[in-house]
Amino acid sequence: MLGNSYGGYLANLAAKISPWNVNAIIDNSSFVNFSNNIWRLIGFGKELDFTKFHGTYDKTLFKNITLYLSDKTFWTSNKESKNYFSTARKLIREPLNKDHIKIQAKYPKTKYISYHSVFDERVSYKDKKEFYDLLRKNGFDATLYSVNQIDSKFIKNLKHGMGISTKLLIKKELPSILLEFKNQKYINNKKQITYLSDNLFYSFKEENDKIILKVVKKGL
Repeated sequence: MLGNSYGGYLANLAAKISPWNVNAIIDNSSFVNFSNNIWRLIGFGKELDFTKFHGTYDKTLFKNITLYLSDKTFWTSNKESKNYFSTARKLIREPLNKDHIKIQAKYPKTKYISYHSVFDERVSYKDKKEFYDLLRKNGFDATLYSVNQIDSKFIKNLKHGMGISTKLLIKKELPSILLEFKNQKYINNKKQITYLSDNLFYSFKEENDKIILKVVKKGL
């Protein structure tokens, strides 16, 4: 799987909930937790201030109007709601979780490759480095390219995403990955993984080519 920014986050999340299906990840500048107000992408940041915690915005359609856009969501910051975005619901969505990585490491290990600017103004490089350090500590093949120089060809700037062409990224990393996994076969009947997330157990199981989720409250 390959992704840039939010797409890279989704790739990392896919490997977390279905490690037996993801051989490798090529990631450009993904976030790995909800620090630095990244949680606004869940969609309920507009409850606090839509001009600050929006998903994205557009100021090109109209001369004097800026449109602030948020994802449609059932999640809310209201603790009295059944859709409250609790700590458990936050943690299960974060690839950077020491306890969860230990559980993931018991399954076929995904190969991780990431490029991240050390000067990224949107997504924490420090958190990404911590994530990759934990991956390596738990036996994963994980390579983080900490970018601090521009070559004007592959790395065009040191901002979020670094101006990296997805086409060039694929050309640079995919061939060796395809060779590495060319003859690898995964045979394992255990296609289920369970994480304890605060007070909830999240169990992901593959059945009939679908991922089925079961959530059980701790103690029940």
